[in-house]
Amino acid sequence: MTNPVWPSALTPAGVEWRLQKAGVQWRSPFSGSLQVGDFVGERWEVNISLRGEGRVRARSGLLESLLMHLSGGANQIDIWHWIRPMPLGTLRGSPTLKVVTVRGDSTLVLTTAAGATLLPGDLIGVGSQVFMCRTACAAVANTLTVPCVNRARGVIAEDTAVVWNRPLVPVVMPEMSAGLAYRPGMTLPAEIQLVEP
Repeated sequence: MTNPVWPSALTPAGVEWRLQKAGVQWRSPFSGSLQVGDFVGERWEVNISLRGEGRVRARSGLLESLLMHLSGGANQIDIWHWIRPMPLGTLRGSPTLKVVTVRGDSTLVLTTAAGATLLPGDLIGVGSQVFMCRTACAAVANTLTVPCVNRARGVIAEDTAVVWNRPLVPVVMPEMSAGLAYRPGMTLPAEIQLVEP
Protein backbone atom coordinates (compact mmCIF):
# COMPACT_ATOMS: atom_id res chain seq x y z
CA MET A 1 0.00 0.00 0.00
CA THR A 2 1.27 3.48 -0.89
CA ASN A 3 1.61 6.01 1.91
CA PRO A 4 -0.35 9.26 1.65
CA VAL A 5 1.77 12.35 0.95
CA TRP A 6 1.80 15.36 3.28
CA PRO A 7 -0.99 17.71 2.07
CA SER A 8 0.38 20.68 0.13
CA ALA A 9 -2.27 22.90 1.81
CA LEU A 10 -0.44 22.45 5.14
CA THR A 11 2.78 24.38 4.61
CA PRO A 12 4.86 24.26 7.81
CA ALA A 13 5.85 27.51 9.55
CA GLY A 14 9.18 25.91 10.44
CA VAL A 15 10.95 22.59 9.91
CA GLU A 16 13.98 21.06 11.61
CA TRP A 17 15.62 18.11 9.82
CA ARG A 18 17.86 15.84 11.87
CA LEU A 19 19.73 12.64 11.19
CA GLN A 20 19.36 10.33 14.18
CA LYS A 21 22.43 8.09 14.42
CA ALA A 22 22.21 4.50 15.60
CA GLY A 23 24.84 3.75 18.21
CA VAL A 24 25.99 4.13 21.79
CA GLN A 25 28.46 6.44 23.53
CA TRP A 26 30.21 6.13 26.86
CA ARG A 27 33.24 7.46 28.71
CA SER A 28 36.11 5.11 29.37
CA PRO A 29 36.43 4.55 33.14
CA PHE A 30 40.21 4.34 32.67
CA SER A 31 41.11 7.28 30.42
CA GLY A 32 37.93 9.36 30.37
CA SER A 33 37.98 9.34 26.56
CA LEU A 34 34.77 9.13 24.60
CA GLN A 35 34.05 5.64 23.30
CA VAL A 36 31.60 5.10 20.44
CA GLY A 37 29.79 2.01 19.20
CA ASP A 38 28.47 2.84 15.74
CA PHE A 39 25.69 0.84 14.07
CA VAL A 40 24.41 1.26 10.55
CA GLY A 41 20.86 2.49 10.79
CA GLU A 42 20.62 6.27 10.64
CA ARG A 43 17.07 7.56 10.42
CA TRP A 44 15.59 10.94 9.53
CA GLU A 45 13.82 12.87 12.27
CA VAL A 46 11.73 15.91 11.34
CA ASN A 47 10.30 18.45 13.80
CA ILE A 48 7.55 20.56 12.28
CA SER A 49 6.08 23.83 13.55
CA LEU A 50 2.59 24.56 12.27
CA ARG A 51 1.20 28.06 12.41
CA GLY A 52 -2.15 28.80 13.93
CA GLU A 53 -5.03 29.38 11.57
CA GLY A 54 -7.34 32.37 11.80
CA ARG A 55 -10.76 31.65 10.41
CA VAL A 56 -9.57 28.98 7.97
CA ARG A 57 -11.59 26.09 9.35
CA ALA A 58 -10.94 23.74 6.43
CA ARG A 59 -7.16 23.74 7.02
CA SER A 60 -7.50 23.30 10.77
CA GLY A 61 -9.84 20.36 10.20
CA LEU A 62 -7.40 18.84 7.69
CA LEU A 63 -4.52 19.25 10.15
CA GLU A 64 -6.46 17.93 13.14
CA SER A 65 -7.61 14.81 11.31
CA LEU A 66 -4.08 14.21 9.95
CA LEU A 67 -2.49 14.46 13.40
CA MET A 68 -5.05 12.15 14.97
CA HIS A 69 -4.59 9.65 12.13
CA LEU A 70 -0.79 9.66 12.56
CA SER A 71 -0.68 9.47 16.37
CA GLY A 72 0.57 6.21 17.80
CA GLY A 73 3.09 5.43 15.07
CA ALA A 74 1.08 2.82 13.16
CA ASN A 75 0.20 5.03 10.17
CA GLN A 76 2.87 6.47 7.88
CA ILE A 77 2.95 9.57 5.71
CA ASP A 78 5.52 10.62 3.11
CA ILE A 79 7.17 14.02 3.41
CA TRP A 80 9.80 15.89 1.40
CA HIS A 81 12.36 18.55 2.26
CA TRP A 82 10.38 21.78 1.87
CA ILE A 83 13.47 24.00 1.48
CA ARG A 84 15.33 21.84 -1.07
CA PRO A 85 12.71 19.73 -2.88
CA MET A 86 15.09 19.52 -5.87
CA PRO A 87 18.90 19.43 -5.90
CA LEU A 88 20.75 22.72 -6.06
CA GLY A 89 23.13 20.84 -8.37
CA THR A 90 22.26 20.00 -11.98
CA LEU A 91 21.25 16.33 -11.60
CA ARG A 92 18.12 15.86 -13.70
CA GLY A 93 16.74 13.37 -16.21
CA SER A 94 16.45 9.67 -15.32
CA PRO A 95 19.53 8.70 -13.31
CA THR A 96 19.94 5.15 -12.01
CA LEU A 97 22.16 3.38 -9.52
CA LYS A 98 25.20 2.08 -11.45
CA VAL A 99 26.73 -0.14 -8.76
CA VAL A 100 24.85 -2.29 -6.25
CA THR A 101 24.87 -0.73 -2.78
CA VAL A 102 25.18 -2.85 0.37
CA ARG A 103 24.50 -2.17 4.04
CA GLY A 104 26.95 0.38 5.39
CA ASP A 105 27.89 2.00 2.08
CA SER A 106 28.17 5.78 2.32
CA THR A 107 28.94 6.32 -1.36
CA LEU A 108 26.49 5.92 -4.23
CA VAL A 109 27.60 5.49 -7.84
CA LEU A 110 25.02 6.74 -10.35
CA THR A 111 24.60 6.60 -14.11
CA THR A 112 23.56 10.04 -15.33
CA ALA A 113 24.27 12.70 -17.95
CA ALA A 114 27.87 13.85 -18.30
CA GLY A 115 28.64 16.87 -16.14
CA ALA A 116 25.65 16.42 -13.80
CA THR A 117 26.39 17.72 -10.31
CA LEU A 118 25.15 17.47 -6.74
CA LEU A 119 25.97 19.99 -4.02
CA PRO A 120 26.26 19.54 -0.24
CA GLY A 121 22.80 19.05 1.28
CA ASP A 122 21.15 17.88 -1.97
CA LEU A 123 18.76 14.99 -1.37
CA ILE A 124 18.11 12.00 -3.63
CA GLY A 125 15.87 8.99 -3.16
CA VAL A 126 17.30 5.56 -3.97
CA GLY A 127 15.33 2.43 -3.15
CA SER A 128 13.47 3.01 0.12
CA GLN A 129 15.95 5.60 1.45
CA VAL A 130 16.63 9.28 1.02
CA PHE A 131 20.33 10.16 0.97
CA MET A 132 21.94 13.56 1.57
CA CYS A 133 25.00 14.53 -0.46
CA ARG A 134 27.99 15.33 1.81
CA THR A 135 30.33 17.17 -0.59
CA ALA A 136 30.06 18.64 -4.09
CA CYS A 137 30.47 16.06 -6.85
CA ALA A 138 30.34 16.07 -10.66
CA ALA A 139 29.77 13.27 -13.15
CA VAL A 140 32.79 12.11 -15.14
CA ALA A 141 31.54 10.80 -18.48
CA ASN A 142 28.22 9.31 -17.34
CA THR A 143 29.27 8.29 -13.79
CA LEU A 144 28.47 10.37 -10.71
CA THR A 145 30.06 9.24 -7.44
CA VAL A 146 28.06 10.68 -4.52
CA PRO A 147 29.53 10.80 -0.99
CA CYS A 148 26.58 10.67 1.43
CA VAL A 149 25.95 11.84 4.98
CA ASN A 150 23.93 8.72 5.77
CA ARG A 151 24.63 5.08 4.91
CA ALA A 152 22.66 2.42 3.11
CA ARG A 153 20.60 0.31 5.52
CA GLY A 154 20.44 -2.63 3.13
CA VAL A 155 21.10 -3.84 -0.39
CA ILE A 156 19.94 -1.59 -3.23
CA ALA A 157 20.12 -3.23 -6.65
CA GLU A 158 21.92 -1.70 -9.61
CA ASP A 159 19.68 0.05 -12.15
CA THR A 160 17.38 1.23 -9.33
CA ALA A 161 15.82 4.57 -10.31
CA VAL A 162 17.14 7.68 -8.53
CA VAL A 163 14.50 10.23 -7.49
CA TRP A 164 15.79 13.82 -7.51
CA ASN A 165 12.47 15.71 -7.63
CA ARG A 166 10.89 15.72 -4.15
CA PRO A 167 12.31 12.42 -2.86
CA LEU A 168 9.88 11.23 -0.20
CA VAL A 169 10.77 10.09 3.31
CA PRO A 170 8.20 7.84 5.03
CA VAL A 171 7.66 8.99 8.62
CA VAL A 172 5.50 8.17 11.62
CA MET A 173 4.43 10.15 14.67
CA PRO A 174 5.66 8.29 17.78
CA GLU A 175 3.39 10.18 20.21
CA MET A 176 0.38 8.16 21.32
CA SER A 177 -2.04 11.10 21.20
CA ALA A 178 -2.37 14.24 19.09
CA GLY A 179 -4.72 17.12 18.59
CA LEU A 180 -4.99 20.89 18.26
CA ALA A 181 -5.66 23.68 20.75
CA TYR A 182 -8.26 26.31 19.92
CA ARG A 183 -9.23 29.80 21.02
CA PRO A 184 -12.41 31.46 19.83
CA GLY A 185 -12.01 32.02 16.10
CA MET A 186 -8.55 30.49 15.73
CA THR A 187 -6.38 27.40 15.95
CA LEU A 188 -3.21 27.79 18.03
CA PRO A 189 0.23 26.88 16.63
CA ALA A 190 1.37 23.28 17.08
CA GLU A 191 4.65 21.36 17.08
CA ILE A 192 4.96 17.74 16.00
CA GLN A 193 7.80 15.27 15.77
CA LEU A 194 7.99 12.76 12.91
CA VAL A 195 10.55 9.96 12.62
CA GLU A 196 11.53 7.51 9.92
CA PRO A 197 10.30 4.06 11.03
